Amino acid sequence: MRAVLQNKNFRRLWIATVILALGDALMRMGLIEFFRANEYDVTTETAKMAFAVSLPGLLLGPLAIAYLDRWQRRNVLMLSDALRALIVVLIATWLLPVITGRMEWRGLMAVYAMIFIGGAIATFYLPARSAILPNLLKSEQFIKANTLMTATIAVVNVGGSGIGGFVAEKIGVEFAVMANALAYVASVGLVWTIRMEPHATTTGDHAHPEGGWGDLRTGLKYLLHHRTALPLVILTAVFAFVGGVFLVAFVGFALADPPYGLGLRTGGFGYLLVAAGTGGACGMVAISRAKRWTRSTWLPFVQLTICGALLVLLSRMTNPWFAAVVLIALGAAAAPLLIPIDSKLQEQVDEKRRGAVFATRGMLTSATMVVAFWLQFGTTFFRETPSPVILLWLGVGTAIASLLLLVTVGMRDP
Repeated sequence: MRAVLQNKNFRRLWIATVILALGDALMRMGLIEFFRANEYDVTTETAKMAFAVSLPGLLLGPLAIAYLDRWQRRNVLMLSDALRALIVVLIATWLLPVITGRMEWRGLMAVYAMIFIGGAIATFYLPARSAILPNLLKSEQFIKANTLMTATIAVVNVGGSGIGGFVAEKIGVEFAVMANALAYVASVGLVWTIRMEPHATTTGDHAHPEGGWGDLRTGLKYLLHHRTALPLVILTAVFAFVGGVFLVAFVGFALADPPYGLGLRTGGFGYLLVAAGTGGACGMVAISRAKRWTRSTWLPFVQLTICGALLVLLSRMTNPWFAAVVLIALGAAAAPLLIPIDSKLQEQVDEKRRGAVFATRGMLTSATMVVAFWLQFGTTFFRETPSPVILLWLGVGTAIASLLLLVTVGMRDP
């Protein structure tokens, strides 16, 4: 890790990522506390919020695939952060009358619309951030760099959720939300200091004669014929669906009164997330120290199968302390799952198609998460099903899906 962090350009990108993860966690917990304190349906509103974040990736994914490789990725990162800082300020302004008591209740469609715009920007930002790493590092550093990025995002997200729950409950929702705007501004400054040579793009001599949509077709065709990339992209989409269902179901599981949940408040929910983050940190340390087996094709599928078994076990928990132990194990299995996937894609995908492949992965991820979130606020069946039952179903389905995908990958191997 030390050698990777000695690269000052990567170090600046990493610090910016840490700051953004902390800001996003504070804002997310601030909004959950806003829902709870003002007597909104917390589970339903959390699902709507996550749906608004995920939907743009599905709708705008083709645009990202078509045009992202035509732009310099560093510029995409800076512009994205600047625009999202403005959006967060607008969200805080909209919520302020309810927070200060000048209004007893206010519709949240405007908030979700602004979150949707932020998600649209992230549709370009996230694949650009993944695709820029090979422009900053050597190929043998990808595993360590992705481990560090994924580990810190997971730990800061979860630790930030613990802090965010306390901050939102004790200091105030407005403070928790505005902290995210400051995080975006800080990230702009850090990325601006990155110095790198302009990378190859699909413009100029490399431009497709049919323009961006020709690039879209070429990028998708490249992915479909890539023996390794396609199964890994599909696996990421499955993981995203599991994560989407879990995110909302776990909120309900933690905050609902017994026997349908653990009966915690926002702060206690945050502390459970800290337990998951602790396990995630341990799992990613194990991935970073191991050598040979981290590159094994079967590793992500085994991790997802273990996650399924732990979800089944979590659904049977009634004591928060026992649930925390299970969450530590779940974090250890789930948090490092994307590390070998990202590293293989960065190493094997052509420079001029890397943005398109990561954008395609983002689009499929968004599609599965949109379905996961919509099921939980748009269908009576899911709304009326207790959270422990949803967690049980999710665990069984996850284990089955991962095993089926592992068989599929085996069939694609020569």
